[in-house]
Amino acid sequence: MVKRIKIVLLLLVLFSISADATWWNTDWHYRMKITVNNATVHQTAKLNVDFAAEGLNGNLDENSIRLVKEDDSTLVAKQEFTDNIYNNATDDLDNGKGEIKFILEDSGTVNYYLYYDVETKAALSDSYVINGNFEHSNGSVPTDWTTGDVDIGDNAPNNEVHPLEGEGDTVTVKDSTVANTSHTGEAFHLHGYRDNDESGAKQEQIYIEKEFSVPASGVGTVDYWLRVQSFDDFNYDYFVVTINGEIIDHTKLSISNSAIEVTSEKYGRSETYSDTLVDSDWTKASLDLTDYAGTNITFRITHHLGTDDSYRSWELIDDLEWSVNTELVLGEQEEPPTAILSISKSSCVLSDLINGETQPKRIPGATIRYVVELNNTGELAADDVVLTDTISSEFDDTSIQNLQIVDGACDCLGASSASNNGANGTGNGVNPVKLDFDTILAGTTTSPTQKCGYLEVKLQ
Repeated sequence: MVKRIKIVLLLLVLFSISADATWWNTDWHYRMKITVNNATVHQTAKLNVDFAAEGLNGNLDENSIRLVKEDDSTLVAKQEFTDNIYNNATDDLDNGKGEIKFILEDSGTVNYYLYYDVETKAALSDSYVINGNFEHSNGSVPTDWTTGDVDIGDNAPNNEVHPLEGEGDTVTVKDSTVANTSHTGEAFHLHGYRDNDESGAKQEQIYIEKEFSVPASGVGTVDYWLRVQSFDDFNYDYFVVTINGEIIDHTKLSISNSAIEVTSEKYGRSETYSDTLVDSDWTKASLDLTDYAGTNITFRITHHLGTDDSYRSWELIDDLEWSVNTELVLGEQEEPPTAILSISKSSCVLSDLINGETQPKRIPGATIRYVVELNNTGELAADDVVLTDTISSEFDDTSIQNLQIVDGACDCLGASSASNNGANGTGNGVNPVKLDFDTILAGTTTSPTQKCGYLEVKLQ
């Protein structure tokens, strides 16, 4: 009678995972597919994501967000995740929700991948950000914008991102309490004279501008939110929007606010100048970009100031965006494919010194064959698979022989004795034993890829 014994031991198996072009970086443990419909190159894709609701278990690392093209190897050149904006409103930090924007690099119905993690990752460099909302600025410097001024005297103007360190939700200007809050998020840009008087006898100009490409189709609009805070009126201090150096028709900005007067050439405080501050509150400006389809533009907002130094004026700017595409469909959360190995070990008695090969018994001097079966049910191959096992003292380890690896399921009694262990395996008479399985290809739960390792040893 053949005696079969199921062995339950802790075996050491070392292996590596085959590289897979369908997963951008295996240091990232989660992704979701984003399908963009009616996409056009240079549109701004915009999506709000609640990662916990999508299945993330753990605290999102905001720095881990990466947008990858459909080839699953190329990072999108312009992309950002804003943690404190969600559904066009200010949102709490570190709650696993936020706004994603990226500039589309393909047209039609296209796929991108959103990668993310709960493990700490380095943030992307500033060169990737869009920063229309100023939340990704480098301190007070508005990253990916250009600022400047003309004909400035001794008193420096404001032309920076706020709130500055130490500022609260309000500031005091000329004995007036002035709102100092963003439209959404935390940051906004301020240009003009708020913290200092004008220099006088000057025609100051303070500007901020952004360069971007307008898509050839699906152009939409360029939108920004503005807040005029001023003691001086429209006739002296005003704001001018230019595209590529040409003044636009400001009546096409669709500004609807009784505190702001708008003509074709400019906009500003509608009331006559006085010692009373006028605060327009946040209002939206929106310009159709059809005339600029398929071109690169420089969008500039310039604050022009009159000769006086008594009546300050300034503007807050926030949430600029253009050619927004929200036709995005978010897929299910995925985890990276991997090799999934299962191991089973068993033995059979091949022969003994009394009975030979006829109904051998497990007695001293018997030859025992051990079989170790590895099954891969994962989506990836396992490479360089080496299994290490220590033969116990009940065996004569000098008798270890016939180490071999065979494709397919184990057949303890049916296999022929042979020696074909891989180069990283051990030879005859070596303990611990190392069986070199080399590569075990990908399989499935219903059709695993199987390999069997054999060795023979005599019982003492």
